[in-house]
Amino acid sequence: MKLLLIIIILIFSINTTIAQLQGQAKTDSLLKELPKMKEDTNGVNLLNNISFEYRKINPDEGIKYGKHGLNLSEKIRWELGKAKSYRSLGINYYRKSELPKALIYHKKALSINKKLKNKSGIVNNFENIGIIYQSQSDYPKALENYYKAMKINEEIGNKNRIANSLGNIGSIYFRQSNNPKALEYFKKALKIAEESGSKNVIANILGNIGLVYTFQTVYPKALEYLKKSLKMLEELGDKNGIASILGNIGILYNKQSDYQRALEYYFKTLKIRKETGDISGVATILGNIGELYLKLSQDSVIIEFKKESESISIKKEVNLNNAINYLKESINILDEIGEIHKKSFFLYYLSNAYTEKGDYKKAYETYKEHKKLNDSIFSSKNNTKIANLEAKRESEVKQKEIEILKAEKEKEKLQRYAMFGGIAGLGIIIGLILIQRRKSEKLLLNVLPAKIAKRLKAKEHPIADHFDNASIIFIDIVGFTSLSSDADPKRVVSVLNDIFTIFDKLADKHGLEKIKTIGDAYMAVAGIPEIQDDHSKRAAQMALDIKQEMKDFKTSDGTEIKFRIGIDCGTVVAGVIGEKKFIYDLWSDAVNTASRMESTGESGQIQITENFKTELEKFEGNWNFILRGEFEIKGKGLMKTYFLEN
Repeated sequence: MKLLLIIIILIFSINTTIAQLQGQAKTDSLLKELPKMKEDTNGVNLLNNISFEYRKINPDEGIKYGKHGLNLSEKIRWELGKAKSYRSLGINYYRKSELPKALIYHKKALSINKKLKNKSGIVNNFENIGIIYQSQSDYPKALENYYKAMKINEEIGNKNRIANSLGNIGSIYFRQSNNPKALEYFKKALKIAEESGSKNVIANILGNIGLVYTFQTVYPKALEYLKKSLKMLEELGDKNGIASILGNIGILYNKQSDYQRALEYYFKTLKIRKETGDISGVATILGNIGELYLKLSQDSVIIEFKKESESISIKKEVNLNNAINYLKESINILDEIGEIHKKSFFLYYLSNAYTEKGDYKKAYETYKEHKKLNDSIFSSKNNTKIANLEAKRESEVKQKEIEILKAEKEKEKLQRYAMFGGIAGLGIIIGLILIQRRKSEKLLLNVLPAKIAKRLKAKEHPIADHFDNASIIFIDIVGFTSLSSDADPKRVVSVLNDIFTIFDKLADKHGLEKIKTIGDAYMAVAGIPEIQDDHSKRAAQMALDIKQEMKDFKTSDGTEIKFRIGIDCGTVVAGVIGEKKFIYDLWSDAVNTASRMESTGESGQIQITENFKTELEKFEGNWNFILRGEFEIKGKGLMKTYFLEN
């Protein structure tokens, strides 16, 4: 029987405005925003962000703020806010190890997100529901939810989320002791996570791979991966992640019979688990310590120790009593929170401890309880369910491949008909139809993003989407109204065309979507309609390139042109309006604020909000923020703003 310390990869994507801070400091920063909070969607988001941050330090407080967010959502009748609040509550109840309650809230969130067709929210819900079922040792249901999340992630094309899904699926196979399959999924996840650049996901997966190598007895490789993971988690300040890796390193030393070192790492882990209030983590590490003391109680092991230490005795009875006490404490906690898989493991070791002690009655009763739990987890019925889910997933992947091949063959077939079919008339007709179709598609793509045009062609109308986070950029020509009032109309249009063509090229370069031009103003967005985790970085790079490109811009007659640029980020609603002349447009507080940043800015400067600054600081770059100060912004009140420079 193997000893397992399971790393459960938790997936959260609540947007936060103070991403650089950690733990209590981050929570305190959010709490400072409460006195200014308005009873609107931003208020709901703030309450849910506070609730989310409390999950690690005080889940009871997290629940309080989550319920406050839920009440406000109901008051303003914001369904998406209700879904976010339910999710925050589910996460905090999970941290309290109240799994049935957590499951209820996540399922409520899922129901709303399905009605809203909010794919990002649906993915989060499936993943969190999968994690709860995994904690309850219901692996078929956990895997079913992870596969559902995976399917949507592949449709969206979000690499970071795909990596999370692969990691979660790998963790199921690891719990099933299918190490080769687990390693296969973890390595796929690592490759994608490294492409997306998410340090937190990379760190978790590195730790998981290290743990698999530990159980494959490839110890040097295991230690290499675990130390890489630990270093990244320490840089991120992720206490729970650090605790997991320290515990995994302890397992590695335990398996190498370096018991002194193993105990040192176990007790470090226990301290952090207690500090963060991770009940499940506390129970797991207590069981691991108990298992180690059981090993020390065996005479063949004790010979290896020359002298006693603070944590290790050379007396069999002392170590055996320690083993029983730690194992019983672990099992009692696991019984309360309903984690039957871990309970089954530690019951097995407790049975062995009673056998060593000579209490055969308790040994038999304990072993019988272990066997009953173990059989329920690894029943042939459950194994069949898991195998069927895997087969279904492989079938879906193969079906996609078949469809691609069919499409390619159909294309080749049409090409052969065109070349050798001999039906010239049909070929001409098809050709004319294709030409007209391409013309109409080109016109449509000149007005709308490709993804939106495709949906319109599929007769989807109206189109309305919600995006959790995007960056909006406004650029305006300073004094252009007076400049163009007496000018030749052709010259005015020519100048604007030259300028906006430069902006279009820079938008394409950095992956932004041009939304519209309004007179002499230009609007673009990053993170819409394709979700981009680095939307703030893309918007900042475009703005800085525009500033550099237009620094000494002059018209053909030598007139100098100056610009103002404004940027903000946040939640955005995007959609197509109109019946004949379609317009793809954006609406949200962040859109209005970005416009205000441009109109209140200074000539030649990029003015950004504090919210955008915080989002941008997540990414490496030559960012230089010049504090402009606090200004009265129409519709917003006093706002702290910055100038962005290279």
